[in-house]
Amino acid sequence: MKMTKMKKVFVTCLAGIMVMATVAGCGKFDAAGYVTACLDLLTKGETEQYMKLTDRTKEQAEQDYEDNIDSMMEGMGEVGLSDELTENYRTLYKDIYKKAKYTVTGAEKMKDKDGYTVTVEVEQMTGLFDGLEDEVTNRVMEEMANLTPDTTEDEINELVFQTMYDVLQERVDAISYNDPQTVTVEVLGEDGVYSITDDGYTELDDALIDTAGM
Repeated sequence: MKMTKMKKVFVTCLAGIMVMATVAGCGKFDAAGYVTACLDLLTKGETEQYMKLTDRTKEQAEQDYEDNIDSMMEGMGEVGLSDELTENYRTLYKDIYKKAKYTVTGAEKMKDKDGYTVTVEVEQMTGLFDGLEDEVTNRVMEEMANLTPDTTEDEINELVFQTMYDVLQERVDAISYNDPQTVTVEVLGEDGVYSITDDGYTELDDALIDTAGM
């Protein structure tokens, strides 16, 4: 079993879709609200506040959410799974991120540039990947004993990823959380238009899910 391929598929990410918030006139930019709205959209698909702060339409907001899921699914295109199993993984990604726990606790305007430092308290999801390789390997080996000599490599590949899906689906329902940690992200502006930095999205994603064990 090629666990390196499995690991490549399961690199979770918030895409950093670079949708920006604009401050009209002399209005004050709500940096904390903006980060909350982006997280709510990207993890849970919630569009209402996101639309208000970014001037995106509902259709655009929903597409932003799906585009982020697409970025997570890119690795699946290299694996060669059936359409049904690929769609199951897409739903799994959504289910995992919907369980994210975070609270934006504050925002402070920067003194040296146009931007804000935003603090987010995150309870990291854990337990999804602990011992995953061993459990998947053991289950697959049991199934391999029942395969016929004419079983193709594609069929074995499907079996491996179906097994991993089954294990992760079981674990999603019993997910646990680490103690809260504080993550600091930058929201930078130019001519009154603000966005979370790429590094900020990366730090948030790293904090949301513990990938130890992969």
